[in-house]
Amino acid sequence: MGLLAVYEPVVTAKELVEAVIHPIPVGSIVSVRETVAALRRADPLLQETDCELVEIIMGQATLHGQFVCFDLREP
Repeated sequence: MGLLAVYEPVVTAKELVEAVIHPIPVGSIVSVRETVAALRRADPLLQETDCELVEIIMGQATLHGQFVCFDLREP
């Protein structure tokens, strides 16, 4: 019988988003593309899709009074 490795994140995606956008000043713009890229670099095994991350980013940014730039699919 083999053992299966189970990936358990140390932090949740919401906590990771919070850590990435917290330093951005109130009233500033949060780039979805840059934030998703930073999240993927910080945790390459992040299980959330880009769409799920955008939803979390949008929610957290609005709580902090930041604007969201939906530039994920731009070249």
